[in-house]
Amino acid sequence: MTSLDLAVAAPKRSSLLQRVAAYSASRGVTEGLLGARGLLLATLLGPAAFGAWALLRLSMRYASFAALGVFRGLELEMLGAERRHQPGEAPAAGAALGFILVESGTLAGLAIAVSFLVADPSHALVLRGFAAAVVLEQGYTYALVWTRVRMSLRRYASLEMANAGLQMVCAVSLAWIWGLAGAFAGMALASGLALLLAANWVEFRPAFRPALLRKLLGVGIPLTASMLLATALYTADRWIVAALGGATLLGYYAFAASISDVTGSFAWVVRTVVFPEVYGHAQASGAAAALERHFDRAVLPFARLYPPVLGAMACVLGPVVAWVLPQYAEAIAPARLFLVGGGAAGLVGLAALGAVAAGRHRSLPFVSLGGLVVSVSLSLLAMRLGRGLEAVAAASLAGQALYAAGVLWLTCREARRTDTAAFLGRALLPLGWCAASVVVIGRLVPANDAASGVLALLGYTLLMLPLAPSMRREWRTVRR
Repeated sequence: MTSLDLAVAAPKRSSLLQRVAAYSASRGVTEGLLGARGLLLATLLGPAAFGAWALLRLSMRYASFAALGVFRGLELEMLGAERRHQPGEAPAAGAALGFILVESGTLAGLAIAVSFLVADPSHALVLRGFAAAVVLEQGYTYALVWTRVRMSLRRYASLEMANAGLQMVCAVSLAWIWGLAGAFAGMALASGLALLLAANWVEFRPAFRPALLRKLLGVGIPLTASMLLATALYTADRWIVAALGGATLLGYYAFAASISDVTGSFAWVVRTVVFPEVYGHAQASGAAAALERHFDRAVLPFARLYPPVLGAMACVLGPVVAWVLPQYAEAIAPARLFLVGGGAAGLVGLAALGAVAAGRHRSLPFVSLGGLVVSVSLSLLAMRLGRGLEAVAAASLAGQALYAAGVLWLTCREARRTDTAAFLGRALLPLGWCAASVVVIGRLVPANDAASGVLALLGYTLLMLPLAPSMRREWRTVRR
């Protein structure tokens, strides 16, 4: 039996909750290590230099789109080979690897050249850090795709944890010695060491195969447009803060935004567990049946259970930040909203998975564009009116919620649901309710001491009582 067959058959052996919990344990370690890296770098570098670190991380996210979504095409192609019982050598992998080496090498060369032309030394340093990391980062992403499709989920999780541990040790150690430049060098070194580890089982044989590459890009390019717009949606507010507020204000805001990166990762856990099953059912039983199952077993439980948990975490975030990193107290208010915003990002990821399985990925860019326009417009308005970082974070959350609604609507059409409006309400109401509750509690309990954290959590729990019946139903669903 192939790995795809095993994935489709998995519900007979274990519930979704059990499989998600198993991967969540390792992913929790991964995110904990990456979170520790961020906290330690924020402490070592200070807000201004941490803002420069944030600029590099933003640049790396955008650089991934130069691969034109080839990894998503590779996922589908390798899973299709498994389903056709042709696992053997993976010619598509060689075509994808050859392409990303040329693409990322070109980006690195351009960054080095531009770094000698800019006048600002900090900008030159960011460009050189980008050049050092981009090829290795994209090579690591290739290794992850290969490992998830061809190896076990346990091996995939082990590679993620190893990379996160290397990232924390290398980036923090070298930052302690050489400051911001050391942090950049440490990030590149960690990716290189992770690649050496993966070389024990990943096939690294770049090849020039134009026909296969066209097939991979035929899937990837439409997705790239969508993912690029989605990333712009999630990061446009940071560029606006950097442009209108400066590096130090960006340092505060980037610290707050890093919270959403951690909380949004749980959706990646669920996606990693269910994507072979969703793709396999779509190919075997048709898109409508696969999407209906995906909605009931993954999307709705996530939408109803995860935001209330994030809101509870947001209520106690203030005392934790005030105690551990008091210099980032200005980031507490936006960080609370970013924490809840991880629920919106997760909904988008799970819903978009269904859209790809149904072959509707070409419509996603138009949906994400609407959310981007809303986010940028409201973020600019908040900065121009001087409403503070919390208002900018609220603007970003509004754009993300609109994007989530659009992707859910699109996949509901493919599932041929007749209750689309009611379904959208059931999926999005908990997110809106929890975000509003966090803002209200923040106004009623503005202090950030331990007693205030307990009081805020008690008040939030009371506000969650109307959601309790639906949460119980979804909990029973994921336990089955």
